[in-house]
Order: sequence, then C-alpha cells, then structure tokens
Amino acid sequence: MSRLSYQNGKLYLSLTRKECQEAYDNIGRPLELDIGQIKVLHEDISKIVAEHWSKIEVKQELSYLRKEEKKK
Repeated sequence: MSRLSYQNGKLYLSLTRKECQEAYDNIGRPLELDIGQIKVLHEDISKIVAEHWSKIEVKQELSYLRKEEKKK
C-alpha cells in the first residue's frame, strides 16, 4: 500500500514492490493506485499539511516577533 510521509521538511512516498515494478514498467505514465487507499492517503496528507504548516507558522511568528522587538 502506498504511503506518504514527511520528515525534516521533505516529502516521501513509499510504494510496494508491485507498485514499484508497475511504475518502472510504465515510466512517465501515471501509476494507478487502488481506490481503497484513498482514506489512508488522505489521512497521510492531512498529517503532513498540519505538521508542515505548524513549523512554517512558528517560523513566521518568530520572524514577526523579532521585527517587533527591533522596533522598540
């Protein structure tokens, strides 16, 4: 089953051996995934978005606070 993950600011895709072989055999074409995976992939994406944005928002807030501190 395909899975998506996010680590240290990078996005990763895990594929089964069968999916890897199918992708290799059809280089340049979209890889058909089992529609049953949509729930898991949606959960993966939701976690990734939340983690990524939480890190970006923290950086943006720190930058804002530093600028405000300099104004004082």
